Amino acid sequence: MIREASVAGGKTGYTESSPELEQWLARHIAQGFTADALVLSMLRSGYDDAFARRAVAAAFARDTVAAAPQRPAQAEAAAAGTPAVYAADGGDRRVPVLFRLASPQVQLFQQLLSDDECDALVALSRGRLARSPVVNPDTGDENLIDARTSMGAMFQVAEHALIARIEARIAAVTGVPAEHGEGLQILNYKPGGEYQPHFDYFNPQRPGEARQLSVGGQRIATLVIYLNTPEAGGATAFPRVGLEVAPVKGNAVYFSYLLPDGTLDDRTLHAGLPVASGEKWIATKWLRERPYRSER
Repeated sequence: MIREASVAGGKTGYTESSPELEQWLARHIAQGFTADALVLSMLRSGYDDAFARRAVAAAFARDTVAAAPQRPAQAEAAAAGTPAVYAADGGDRRVPVLFRLASPQVQLFQQLLSDDECDALVALSRGRLARSPVVNPDTGDENLIDARTSMGAMFQVAEHALIARIEARIAAVTGVPAEHGEGLQILNYKPGGEYQPHFDYFNPQRPGEARQLSVGGQRIATLVIYLNTPEAGGATAFPRVGLEVAPVKGNAVYFSYLLPDGTLDDRTLHAGLPVASGEKWIATKWLRERPYRSER
């Protein structure tokens, strides 16, 4: 069983081994992953740095496998298979959680969606893709800007049976009622496509953004679901935390930005890094503090 170590210097790490961890290490060593890639995957999943390095070194010693030079793709692939810290109740299934940060609140869900569900969402969106806008902070209108280069498709809440099932699962794992969610947005990024660092919450001091608060209150959290695994690039980055989440099909990163005292956590500044090769498909769900109704 994995146990949480004491907090030191603001960081919490997991420092106890388990049969599942040892099996995971042995399997990835046999597949040719390097020591650095495995350590990086464990760190991304919340393990203590020193413990991760000792565990990987011991696993290599047991298997007498020589480490090869690391390739970036190996680190991403290893991250996809890291043993879960715990599992969340998704209503119709248990959903493993690969890592959880307490401050800011960030979690990575493993296989929130099945491959078939991911493919079905992409197929549903193809007929209504259009250039993705952003809310103008001064007017509240939706404008196209160079910082966001994706194509997107919007769906109403529970518009389709598949979407309703996914929204129920999202509500179960996040604890935020489905009626507090905005409609699901499907986004497609081609090579070079990105979304530069931004906040998802609204600034009440800007009249255009304040207008958005009348239809459900402040946004309190975001869930980004990866509908495919790009050939290279496309990670979700949190520059003020030093965290990058690799886009792995079916996985989903969740982050909450409303603090207990009602203030907004600016450490949730995030970006969709440029797609280096291939394309990236994601589904984004924004959650509000009150039941949401569209202005339209």
